[in-house]
Amino acid sequence: MESEANILENEDAEYVAKPQATNKIDRMGTESTFKLLLEFSIPAVVGVVVQMLYNVIDAVYVGHAVGPDGLAATTVANPMMTAMAAIAMLVGVGGNALAAIKLGERKKAVAERVLGNSLVLLFAAAVVLWIISILALEPILRYSGANDTVLPLALDFMIVLIAGSPLQFIAFGMNNFIRTAGHPNRALGSMLIGTGANIVFGYLFIVALGWGMRGAGLATVCSWALSAVFVMQFFLKKDSPMPLRRPSLTIQTRTAIRICALGVAPAIMQMGFAISSMIENNLLVFYGAADPLGTDGALAVMRVLSAVGMFTFMPAVGISMGAQPIIGYNYGAHQFDRMKRTLIQAIGLGIVILTPLWATVVLAPDMYAHLFGLPEEYMDQTAWALILFLMFIPILPIQSIGSNYFNATGQALKASILTLTRQILFLIPLLIVCPMVLPQVLPLTPLQSVWFAPSISDITSTVLVLAFLAFEWRRLKKLPPTPHPK
Repeated sequence: MESEANILENEDAEYVAKPQATNKIDRMGTESTFKLLLEFSIPAVVGVVVQMLYNVIDAVYVGHAVGPDGLAATTVANPMMTAMAAIAMLVGVGGNALAAIKLGERKKAVAERVLGNSLVLLFAAAVVLWIISILALEPILRYSGANDTVLPLALDFMIVLIAGSPLQFIAFGMNNFIRTAGHPNRALGSMLIGTGANIVFGYLFIVALGWGMRGAGLATVCSWALSAVFVMQFFLKKDSPMPLRRPSLTIQTRTAIRICALGVAPAIMQMGFAISSMIENNLLVFYGAADPLGTDGALAVMRVLSAVGMFTFMPAVGISMGAQPIIGYNYGAHQFDRMKRTLIQAIGLGIVILTPLWATVVLAPDMYAHLFGLPEEYMDQTAWALILFLMFIPILPIQSIGSNYFNATGQALKASILTLTRQILFLIPLLIVCPMVLPQVLPLTPLQSVWFAPSISDITSTVLVLAFLAFEWRRLKKLPPTPHPK
């Protein structure tokens, strides 16, 4: 295997031979930050919103074709699905952040080595997931709130998804690198192909052929396969700006540790979602049993809240994805003014986009409640739950983009702390305490209090992110800027 020095020497020669591919990357240190932010964020926002649109449409398919029990099954499957996404983010986001920093430091060969290590790590993670699922899938679904009615449906769904998990890890874990390589529209293409296929296959398998939850899982895996092929073709073509080379297809301990360290914050966020969802589902089962909605009704309503909530919030995630390579590159190049400007512009853009989306939920919750085919007796509770669950969505760009800033700049510990507080240290105690306290002081039932807890967590975690950013600004003032290499 070539030494790092030899690889770097070879890559320097390639850099001279391919100025166009390199300039695609280097412009992150020279062009207007807002122009770059729009160029990188718009495809990412469109991609994640379209993906979440499928999430909504999938719930509509299941709600109408399978019924409330099908929606409840996807709710109890959600913690496991979120854990799968966490694995992809651990490697994909971490590797992407490290690659962006190395490109800013003019170490293109090291960035390519990160790419290869990330792919191998994703395959290794899929094998571990298979082993865990063989041993413990049914108990995990039981702990996630599945009863005897819902469990068979959830198993039908999850067995298919887990079998196709390597395709998911490639499609989502490796797609981030395309954006960092300076091709945000190509990254968007991967998302659109997968989502379009998912919508078509979902209708065919769930509604037309009547394959139920197994059809829902199969439609998702087929879409992952198409996206994975599209992603890998980018890295394997001869003129790729960040080619996948055979010597990099290994796990180098130091590189793997750095990748996982930078990816641990978003992975913790996703695992926090999984853990809090598991606890939330059990609380919904407990308090739903004493509520007119009932246990399965409470879980079905939660599926609607999750679908609408993620669809409303996802533009902030897309903006964060678009801003990350710009922030990481300029941090690596010590262009701190450009880096800070990008962060502020990203947060402002997120607030501007999320506010009207939130307004549609607050002003017309009945519209969303009727969309998913729930029985008429669920409608009032669903509409009220949507307002409680999404009350503070407009301020979430501060929390999500602000937290991701620390990940983009290689400050994995701070990013992990911020995500850990929102998803675990704040939310889980609130889920437990709110149903016991809020009904005593507000006109809320215990079940409604469970739905309101995430909104309180959003407020407290946003304040904490602002405090971290204030200290970060002071730290950056003490660091000397380094002129960007010409």
